[in-house]
This record gives sequence, structure tokens and C-alpha cells, in this order.
Amino acid sequence: MFAFVTSLPHPANCSSYRDRSSMLRDTVASMLRQSEPCVRAVVVANEEPDCVMPSDPRLEIVVVDFEPAGSPIGKPTATWAIYEDKGAKLAVGTAAAVRAGACHVMYADSDDYVHRDLAAFASREPDASGWFFDSGYFHVHGSRTVTLVEHDFHQRNGTSHILRSDLLGVPADLDSGLTRDEVLDELGRDRVVAIMGRHKPIVEAFEALGAPLDRLPFPGAVAEVGTKENFSRVLAARGRREPVQGRIAEEFGVPVSGRLEALRCEIATSRARLARRIAQYGRGRSRRDDEV
Repeated sequence: MFAFVTSLPHPANCSSYRDRSSMLRDTVASMLRQSEPCVRAVVVANEEPDCVMPSDPRLEIVVVDFEPAGSPIGKPTATWAIYEDKGAKLAVGTAAAVRAGACHVMYADSDDYVHRDLAAFASREPDASGWFFDSGYFHVHGSRTVTLVEHDFHQRNGTSHILRSDLLGVPADLDSGLTRDEVLDELGRDRVVAIMGRHKPIVEAFEALGAPLDRLPFPGAVAEVGTKENFSRVLAARGRREPVQGRIAEEFGVPVSGRLEALRCEIATSRARLARRIAQYGRGRSRRDDEV
């Protein structure tokens, strides 16, 4: 069995828990579209998602009682506390996946989309340590196109690794009733953050285990950006553009936006870029003034 594991931030760490939940619904729908139907989707959250989730016996929602992570409240911030919160939640989700019999686990951000053939591909090599996604796509929320990222996608997005479950060091009987700190202390705080809370150290961590990951031979995921919920605050990427309608929608389950929504998206993205440039210019002016 192949398992996807994802998580939701605490509602206090979301700009809008309802919007974040709606994006999760689309992500889970993408997971459950696998060409190999023997899959599991595990979601770990502080509260039930604030939307109607897919009715599918392969979906499991695990509720934990973790405190909000980091500060300021109500604003997504990429802090070490966020990494610890995500890592502990994915550890709890991994235990659920192991109990279900998962051979490989894929961690996914709760607003991304995954290729429909990932489970089928992994099932052909059950003994493989896993794979990293060297290539993938970025999709600005609401846009009618995606941008191909040809290399180092796994260094820019968290939906980018498939890992053999027995190498993760998470026991099947890990108690979902533990606090965040108890989960981290039981499994090893640094290990959980490196493999589950973050994505950049994963390839190096598995090399250190003597279980190097292979490169996935096709783009494995579509990263959703420009949602106001992204911790990275990425707005776009450089690369070749492709239309969502057609192959991308079919292979990844990305919804095709209407033309009006796409226009709104372009305007909002342009405004956000302009605001960022103005802020950067202001910081530059401030630094120069300080130097005078």
C-alpha cells in the first residue's frame, strides 16, 4: 500500500481556516485519483476541516490537541515552531499509515496536487528507499497555466519525496493523544524536523542513513502558490508554461479556472509583486539612510 500524509496548521496559524480546508479538499481529491487504487490519504489536524471532505474509506482524518505554533497569531510564518508542528503532525500521520500497511509514504503540503501514477510507480519497487522529485510544476492559485521547474523542485517545495515507511523510525503504536513536544521527544526532535517538518534536508538525511533516494523520472507534483497561506510567500517561478486544461488537469487533478478567475489571479499577483518591490525598495532606502 502507498500512503499520502498531510497536515493542516492550527486555525490560529491560518489566514483563513475555511480557505485552507477547501484547498486541502482539492489536494485529497488529487491523492485519491491514483491509477493504483490501493492507497491511503491521512490528514492530521487540530480540528476537523471546515469543508465537506471527499467521502472515501481510504481517507483518514486524525485530530490532535496541539497548541498553536509560533507567532504572530493569524499569520502564516515559516519559523522553527512551524517546522516542529508540521513534523509532529506528519509523524502522527505516519503511524496511521504504518498501521494501515503502507510500504511507502509521501508527505504532501495540504494545498498541492500529485501525479496520478505515483502509487503505481512505487508499487513496482517495494524495496526501494524512495525517490525525490527533481522536477515538478508551480501553479499560481487561480491561474490557467502551470510553470515547469526542471531541476531542484524538491528543494523548493514539500510535496517532493516518497519514502519507505520502515526507514522513517515511526512506530505504528505512536499515540495520537501525545502533545507535540512528547511526539518530538519520543522520536527525536532533530530527526522529525529534518525529515517531516522540512523538505530540504531529506535527501541528505537518507544518504546518512545509508538509504539514498533515487530521482523520480517524471514531474511528480504541482505546487500551489499565491494562496495567502503559503509559508514561503512564493508568487511565481521562471520556466516553460503549460496550460492546466488537458494533460495537467488529467494527470494531477488541478481544477481548470474560469477566465474571469484567471484574470483576477493575474491582477492580484501583479499587485502582490508590486507591493513586494515597493517594500524592498523602502527597506533599501532605509538602510541607505542609516548609513549616511
